[in-house]
Amino acid sequence: MTWHGIGFHATMYTMKLIVTGIGDAFSALHYGSSGIIDAGSGLVAIDCPGAVLAMYRAAASCSGVELGFNQLHDIILTHLHGDHSNGLETIGFARRYCEEEGTRPRLHALPEVLDRVWEKLAPAMDGASQGGTLSTLEDYFEPRPLDPEGVVRIAGMDVRCRRTRHSIPTAGLLFCGAGGTLGWSGDTEFERAHIEWLAEADCIVHECGGHSMHTKWEELDGLPAQIKSRIRLIHRPDDDVDHGGVMKPLIEGEVIDIGG
Repeated sequence: MTWHGIGFHATMYTMKLIVTGIGDAFSALHYGSSGIIDAGSGLVAIDCPGAVLAMYRAAASCSGVELGFNQLHDIILTHLHGDHSNGLETIGFARRYCEEEGTRPRLHALPEVLDRVWEKLAPAMDGASQGGTLSTLEDYFEPRPLDPEGVVRIAGMDVRCRRTRHSIPTAGLLFCGAGGTLGWSGDTEFERAHIEWLAEADCIVHECGGHSMHTKWEELDGLPAQIKSRIRLIHRPDDDVDHGGVMKPLIEGEVIDIGG
């Protein structure tokens, strides 16, 4: 696994993570925790926080990777808290009305999350169309349920999910493709079983929120060294300090080669 701040320099193609946001729900300094995976068969967004277009512009400027909203055909939503989902309205409207031929991104989430996502979006997005009928989620997105008991294929990757310990239904994720595996903890309390599930990944992006219903740095620091060496930290409070050691905080605009 290697990471770098700008451009790609791998001699052979590997799956890449572009870090778009690292903040927690109360951050005044960072965008909401999120990323974009490029596995060679399209860009896949992990979560969709507010100010999403500004976030992609900033990440593109830092990384040297073009990140336009019209390039995203797959969005994976870990859960419905606003710091992970408030940008869906923007993406939905932009894809429907700001392209010559509006296309619907595929929206992947746990079934119970997909069942309720329109409750969040409808007050802003269900306005009557020219035909006089109210819009639905399917007018903006193509819902695709994640299966905690199986594997789904997304942009050339095998994607698995696991329900986490959080205040609302939330998914952790494993992405396998293009030479490596990426683990994404999702928002979660510290849970040994979840760590063990993520442990097969070459790189584990783990939240370190510190607040209630989140994982604390001290809990992760108690893990075996061979796991800690693969953990990168995200969803950290603005006032958190760099504790040092092998678990390094992620940086917005950073590009990580998974398995490279």
